[in-house]
Amino acid sequence: LAGETVDLRSAIIDELRVTPDSDVIIACDSQQVGQSTEYVTVVVVHRPAKGGRVFFSRERIPRVRELRERLWKEVWRSTELAMELTSTPDIGEVFPINVAAIHIDANVDPKHKSSKYVQELVSLVMGQGFRAVVKPEAFAASHAADHAVKHKDERNKPHAQNGRKRRVA
Repeated sequence: LAGETVDLRSAIIDELRVTPDSDVIIACDSQQVGQSTEYVTVVVVHRPAKGGRVFFSRERIPRVRELRERLWKEVWRSTELAMELTSTPDIGEVFPINVAAIHIDANVDPKHKSSKYVQELVSLVMGQGFRAVVKPEAFAASHAADHAVKHKDERNKPHAQNGRKRRVA
């Protein structure tokens, strides 16, 4: 699936069939890029003690200048996706997807600017019936979403070529 475009619901269902004990975790991170803000929303199908698979989508919108608004948009993208995945589809196969948690890219430590928004972001998630996890425990936000938003060109780098060196002719 590396780099492929997939139907998210179908891909998650396929993963859950193979490893039904997996947890589905959703997170979002953003980055300022010129006059735009780029959001990457990830779905981690986490297999306890065995790793997992990450699916993501990328969206670029006009630059969001305020941290609070940027964080709200991150959390809302995650929550909206969780609601979409847990709803029963109108057509097709009915396979329940349980979202174990939504990881929020905000830290409770007061030395971080995001700390003053933690409670309202957690309330947004919990108000929709999902479990909220914040940093430092929010690995899907801290690692998966953060990596996806900052390393979008990773596959073009030499170390991503299955460990082989490129030949120069």
